[in-house]
Amino acid sequence: MRKTVTIWAALVLFLILGLVGCNFSGESGPLTLEEAVQAGVQATLTKEAWLGGVESARKTAIASENANGSSGASTQMGTATPTKRPTFEPTSTPTLKPASEHLVFPGFIKGRIDTFLTDYNTSDYAEEGITYGDNFKANIMERPFTSEDMVYQGTIDIIRVNLKVSTDWTYAIIYLAYDLPDQGTMKYGLELDLDENGRGDYLIQTSLPLNTEWTVNDVQVFHDLDGDVGGLSPMINDKPDENLNGYEVLLFDSGEGEDPDLVWVRRNPDEMNSIQIAYKNDLVGTKGGYMWSAWADDGFKAPEHRDYNDRYTEEAAGSPYPGSPLYPIKAIALYDSTCRSYYGFEPTGNERGLCR
Repeated sequence: MRKTVTIWAALVLFLILGLVGCNFSGESGPLTLEEAVQAGVQATLTKEAWLGGVESARKTAIASENANGSSGASTQMGTATPTKRPTFEPTSTPTLKPASEHLVFPGFIKGRIDTFLTDYNTSDYAEEGITYGDNFKANIMERPFTSEDMVYQGTIDIIRVNLKVSTDWTYAIIYLAYDLPDQGTMKYGLELDLDENGRGDYLIQTSLPLNTEWTVNDVQVFHDLDGDVGGLSPMINDKPDENLNGYEVLLFDSGEGEDPDLVWVRRNPDEMNSIQIAYKNDLVGTKGGYMWSAWADDGFKAPEHRDYNDRYTEEAAGSPYPGSPLYPIKAIALYDSTCRSYYGFEPTGNERGLCR
């Protein structure tokens, strides 16, 4: 059993996570092939090599799941009933300071980006109702599908995120597989891990922005004050625990809070498939570095229930891998989350969730 898990972890993490996530300082927007070669990133792979790696990882994942069944998964607490768009009752939050007049606004995003990450583009296999970028056990989800019937939603399929840091603001530019719709119920956001321990400290959440003007409308910031995000083992699925309260403190809500200018959002005026989030550098403080990731959610949309892989067993969550006994996805659907990039420090390589 241990040997099987070790081999599976090595192959799948290398071929799937390693190929889809990376960090590099470059120009804003997708890199050219020449830039990627100079950077030494995985983009040097040919299309044939990439597809070969994907196919190998697919077979390895299927073989492992067929051989082990539910082995390694946590004991399920009751029987989950899959729903198309599950909801949770909101938890109580402290009273926020009423919104006041805005004092500062985000500016133009100029110059080279400071770091970026890439995420698997599921649109390549959307018609087949499958993906190869999901790792439930490591809390890196690639599930831009509806539950059970696996209808693809390209507007929540993250493919790349750029991070640009200026004197007062940090700008995150999230790129999606499809252009943004005029309207929608999806949420987008960032997770910030200030002490690099695998537990998110702050969660930035925004509804779909309606235009290219900066706004604080429908933008929220949550804080995990008691440190239970990630359960017993951060970034690793634990036995489902209904006592976890996730991001339980609401710090900012559409301009209400101690700082009415803390976080802003808009549609990217230059890219139809992208949104831009601007947050004050005051949010992360002066520590000097932190880890960050991005997510898109049109399912639970419940900050108080993060991390989702600590709420459901793998059997209840389902699988997007064809041939898997857990296929299709069930409880955890309409959700995409990335690996973690870093800013302001040099990672050791052992940080949980770090893009490879």
